[in-house]
Order: sequence, then structure tokens, then C-alpha cells
Amino acid sequence: MINILNFIFLIISTTLSILTYRKICIDSNNKSKKNLSIKTNNFELKPNTYNIILASIAILAIIIRIWKFGLIPGGFNQDGAMAAVDGYALSKYATDRFGTFLPSHLYAWGYGQMSSLLSYLIALFVKIWGLSPIIARLPQLLVSLMGGYFFYLLIKDLFGKNMALIAAFFISINPWHFMQSRWILDCNLLPHFFIAGVYFFNKGLIKKKKYIYISMIFFALCMYCYGITIYTIPIFLLTLAIYYYIKKYITIKDILISIAIYLSISWPFILTMMVNFFKWKTIELPFVTIQYFKESIRSNDILFFSNNFGKQLINNIFSFLNVTLLQRKDLPWNDIIGFGTMYLFTMPFVIIGVIQLLKIKLKENKMLVIFSLLIGIWVGLTTNNVNINRINIIYYAIMMLSVIGIYTAINKIQYAKILIPSMYMIISIIFINTYFTSYANLISHSFYYGFKDALIDAEKTNAKHIYITADIQNKGNWKVSEILTLFYDKIDARYFQGKTNINNGKEYLPYKERYIYESISNELVERTENEETAYLIMKDDKKYFESNKFELTNYGDYYSVKKINS
Repeated sequence: MINILNFIFLIISTTLSILTYRKICIDSNNKSKKNLSIKTNNFELKPNTYNIILASIAILAIIIRIWKFGLIPGGFNQDGAMAAVDGYALSKYATDRFGTFLPSHLYAWGYGQMSSLLSYLIALFVKIWGLSPIIARLPQLLVSLMGGYFFYLLIKDLFGKNMALIAAFFISINPWHFMQSRWILDCNLLPHFFIAGVYFFNKGLIKKKKYIYISMIFFALCMYCYGITIYTIPIFLLTLAIYYYIKKYITIKDILISIAIYLSISWPFILTMMVNFFKWKTIELPFVTIQYFKESIRSNDILFFSNNFGKQLINNIFSFLNVTLLQRKDLPWNDIIGFGTMYLFTMPFVIIGVIQLLKIKLKENKMLVIFSLLIGIWVGLTTNNVNINRINIIYYAIMMLSVIGIYTAINKIQYAKILIPSMYMIISIIFINTYFTSYANLISHSFYYGFKDALIDAEKTNAKHIYITADIQNKGNWKVSEILTLFYDKIDARYFQGKTNINNGKEYLPYKERYIYESISNELVERTENEETAYLIMKDDKKYFESNKFELTNYGDYYSVKKINS
């Protein structure tokens, strides 16, 4: 059904876009409309009506994002769990789980690939409400709503309140924005802090310069959201500085103050990148740790460090097109088959948005749309084999173009006022229904649903040793099993580090003796036959346990195993 609907809607959106383009050309040739503006008066709403519609959209956006929040997606992503575990440690000891004091960048899986802002935000919430799946996911939800709000305000300032209303509706039901708000990954904070920075920068251009300085705070915080910002945000800011200085919107004084604010916040991250690039020693300061990661491999993700520059560039172009214009299927937690990031039939409107943006005589501050798009394209070309997560900085820019295209079509084509909202209402209802039904079941398997309950059940035996399968992601990858265990058991960082035998008020064997992460096998079962043990295993491991000796209890994709009469 969804394929047929997509085909029909794509035909409609393409037809409307062609008709809109034809009308744009006619209008641009009309001498009386030389100074054509994006803002038009084809539809005007009374203030009360406008506010009621806007409030309804906002309520809709919030309701669908908090419905069964913490339950769907079921289970927990391993990277999100790691951010939460480090946030838990930061909330108690101002260190990560390994004991590093206030790190500017996190050790992650052992080679320094985790940005730190998400963990620090989680730490604030955990300090107040404690660690749980809902609390761990709450910062991402709130930051996403913040990003959506600033997106609405930016469109309002750039193009007027009518287009802003369309922007509010579009983002409220946007698949990418909705899906990333309900689970956590460090890099998913980036687009929201970025759009906030763009909003305040624009406000500084049209109102008071102090807003430009505020924008530098958000751009600086972007650096702690995702490692690619080291070669994106400085370039973006340099472009803004050069362009708007030439156009006399800002002065040298403004640039120097902005640099000072930006560097006063971002320097620990920048220095961390330098330490790891030049292989300097870790720098420990009284208020931050600039850590060297001996096994860091993230430079391999950058085009300029590729062994075959030309081939990698071609691969990057195809990857970029796949996750933007073509909206091809990505990782299961990033999109749903048949819906993409923007809905598949939106791309013709994006093309109209580009055309309209280029044809209309723009005020200089509207160049921010183009600059935001260009920095996203830069990421796509220079970051190897991007997926939706890696190029998420571009999606607000694509949404801007989508909204411009939709607004233009509605104003220029008579029946577009009915057809376009109807298409998006129908497809969004199907999307939301899919997300909370069939997709909810699918994604739970990717997020290790049942691991928590199997772990808790295994521990009810008060066994001294808990053997946990090391194969939940792939054979022998014990680190994923460990990070989920640390998260669900709320394991104290000092207990994890071996500094104490006390965890959550109870005394146990040292961490490394109590929790053993190992592939389940006959040899393991025989070796531990006389120990006080319990097990957390996968379904395929059932064959190693005799039913007359062990009690197996199923939880999702996992089993807890307890010895009978032990």
C-alpha cells in the first residue's frame, strides 16, 4: 500500500512542482513583478486563527513525541547506553566511567569516538531524577524540540509568519525529526544546536549585534556534539565572517568578539583534536581533561586521509545522494522503509525551493539558507560513506527548501492548498501508525530488547558470578554486552574501576569477578558447573543447557538461566 501511495503522491508533487515552476517563470518575466518576494498575501489568517493552528501543531508535535516515550524504541541502543553510563558517572564523581576527570571528549569503545555534550546533559538530569531509560532519553527529546522551535522562529524571521506556520507543521510530522528525538546518540544533538546558532546569528543581522554573540555559544557547543565539527563549524563561521563583513553587516570588532566567545567554550575540544592528531600526551587541568586516545581511528572517516582520494570521493557522492535526494533505506533506527527522512514525494518541492531561492532577489541574511545547505553538502563530500546520522547537519537546510517549495506551490497553484496538506496528513498518519506498531517490534530487536529483564532475573538468584553472552552484536563483541549491563544495573563507576566492592549499597565480588562476558559454549557450562553462577544467553545458546539441570526463562531475544536447586 505504501509503495502505491508514494507513487501517486510523487506524481502529484511532481506535477504541482512543474506547474509551480512554470508560474515562477511567467511571474519573473512580468515586468510588474520584478521585485517578486517569497512573502505573498495569497492566504492570510486572523491572529487568533493563526495562534490556534500553531498551538494545535505544537501540541500534536509534543504528543506524538512523548507517547510511550522510553518504551518505544524498546530496549536500548549501545551508544546511547554508553553516553548514559558516562553521564551517570559524571553526575556522581565528575568523571567518566573510567575515572577521567571532566573529559572534553569521551573514551567510548576504547578509541575516543564519543562526543561529550550528551553525557553532560544526561548527568544533569540523572543528578535530579536518577538513571533510567526515560531520563537518559529526555535530553535528546528536549533538545530536538528546541531545534524545532528555533527552526520555526528562523523561518518566521526570514520569510514571514505564513511560511513559518507551514514550517511548524512540516517539522511536527517530519520522519527524521520525529525518530531521532526518541532515542539517543551523541551526534544527533548537532543539528539542533546548529539551527539555534543560525537563528541567533540571523537575529543579530536584523536586530541587535548581541544576538550574534549568543549564536557563538551554540556554535561552540556544536563542537561537543560530533567530531566532524572540527572541519565543518569553523569553515561555516569563517564563511559567515567573510561574507557579512564584505556586505558590511558586521565589523572587525564583531568578528573578534565572536571569535573570543566561540574559542572560550570550544577550545578544550579543539585542543583534544590537536592532541590526538599530533599524538601529544594527555593534558590534565583542574577543570577539564584533554585526553589522548592511543587507539583513535576516527581520522579514517575523513576524505583527506583516505588511501584512494578519487574513489572515496565518488563513493561519498553516491552515499550523500542516497541519504538526501534519493532517501534510500538507511540503518533501521534512522528511517522506516517507505517514508525516508522527509517523505519520498517531498523532493520535487525541494527542487522548487532551490529555484525560488535562487531566482528571488534576496536580502543578505537569507543567504544563511544557502550557507547552511552548503555546509551540509561539504559534510557529505568530505565524510566517508555518510549515513543519516553522519550528515544530520543538512536536514534542517533541506527542510527549509521543502517549506519554501511547498509554500510557493500553495501560493501559485489553485488546488495545492488542498492537495499538499492532504498528502502530508495521510502519509504522516500512516507513518505514526507504522512507527508505533510494526516498526516498534522491528526496532526492539536492534536495541537488544529483553536484555534488561533477563539480566535482572539472572541476578535474583544472588549468584556470585553472572556469565553474560558476548555475542549480542557479533561473535565475541563483549563490549556491547558490558555497556548494556553497566547501564541497566546502574553500576557505580568506582565499582567498575575496581576501587570498591560496593555497588548500589550492596557488597559483591569485584566487578571483573562478578560479571564475565564470554561466548556461551559447552566448555563454559562444564567449567562453571560447580560455581554459584547464573547466565544471560541468546536464544541460540539454549542447546548448551540441559532442562533437568537449568531453568531457562525467556525475555525477548534473551534468556536468563539459573541452576535448579542451586
